[in-house]
Amino acid sequence: MNKNIVSIKGTPYGLVFYFDTTQAGFGQVCAALEEKLLHSGDFFINAEYIIDQPSVFSEEELAIIEGILKKYHINKGKSIPRAVESEDKDEMIYETIGGNSMLVTKSIRSGQKLSVRGNAIVMGDVNPGGEVVATGNVVIMGCCRGIVHAGAEGDEDSYILVYNMHAQQLRIAEHVATVPDDAGMSPLKLAMIQDGNIILTDYVPAQFADSFVEQEA
Repeated sequence: MNKNIVSIKGTPYGLVFYFDTTQAGFGQVCAALEEKLLHSGDFFINAEYIIDQPSVFSEEELAIIEGILKKYHINKGKSIPRAVESEDKDEMIYETIGGNSMLVTKSIRSGQKLSVRGNAIVMGDVNPGGEVVATGNVVIMGCCRGIVHAGAEGDEDSYILVYNMHAQQLRIAEHVATVPDDAGMSPLKLAMIQDGNIILTDYVPAQFADSFVEQEA
């Protein structure tokens, strides 16, 4: 069996497992993982791990891989972000490893674009001409005067939560909306899809939870 199907790298965040799915099917990936862990003896016991690019697997396949790792007493670790190269110097592209949220602790300036495969959490402002795009949800804890796009790959269950909402444009999946002048009293705004349109409301935790219970029902 090709030993390169599964590779392991030690990092300050724990072990990172890399799976080459281009040259092997899922069954071969599992067999290669079992073989590598079997030959490692007790070396990895109680270590924490992260799976690189988990999105290449289905939820069921990830559960099987995690079950194999658990059998060898290797524990799931926290997620870490990874920057992806972009030809545009003003575009920051990140994908998450071992999780699905990326925390950005600075503002997005005019002309700058933040792209995240997963959820994007921005602790600063999004200035006019700035853009935040995520395949999942977007949370902005500063003032947003730019463009925000959640569910960029078509997920209509994604939402946008902004502390101070003055966005130029809101997008969720393929839906587009602008922010009305009278957007309510609360500075904390929630945008989500309802009846095929983007609605913008004051964020009320209890109502937010209830709305998702209704969607799942």
